[in-house]
Amino acid sequence: MSTKRVIKHPDVRKLEITRAAEILFRKKGYAATSVESIIQKAGIAKGTFYYYFKTKQDILKNLVEQIATNMETYFISVIEDNHLSAIQKLKKLLRSPEKKEKINPSVMKIIHRPENRELQEELNIIAIKVIAPLLAKVFQQGKKEGVFNNTVSVESMQLILAGSQFVLDSGLFHWSSEQRKKFLKELQRMTEQIAGAKPNTLSFISSE
Repeated sequence: MSTKRVIKHPDVRKLEITRAAEILFRKKGYAATSVESIIQKAGIAKGTFYYYFKTKQDILKNLVEQIATNMETYFISVIEDNHLSAIQKLKKLLRSPEKKEKINPSVMKIIHRPENRELQEELNIIAIKVIAPLLAKVFQQGKKEGVFNNTVSVESMQLILAGSQFVLDSGLFHWSSEQRKKFLKELQRMTEQIAGAKPNTLSFISSE
């Protein structure tokens, strides 16, 4: 008796392969995960894998694209919530559990390794081009609400994001937890100064 072959939509199949790889990356680590193990986990033929991906690096790149899409969607949903004040929005965008869920921490740990610098740069570009303008809108709302005295330009937000991501999240520096706290405290102070906010208005920035 022949087994009927299950035909799935390409997007569904690609997502299944990506999820299988993500589980293995989290359990075994990226370096220890082979293409063969991904094929077995996904329950597919080798040819099917190579139809969608050339290497496991391509899967990691696909995960980066998913993170970027999820983050942009999340940021827009928060910014368009008219029931939230600017400070409430900034807390949700920068330090909420929902935000951490969108960025997929297990994948981000892999991406932030020095050998994956190229993928880090892709995320940084998205942050600078897409996320920074969205954050600038929240600061504009804060000025209207009287929380901030200065106008925070998109360019200022881009510089803040670019600098903080390189220093804190590039994987090139091995800061101690105490050093990270100092950097975050300084990031908070600088942002408050640029926005014209009272000290500790943005204290959530330095809390990890």
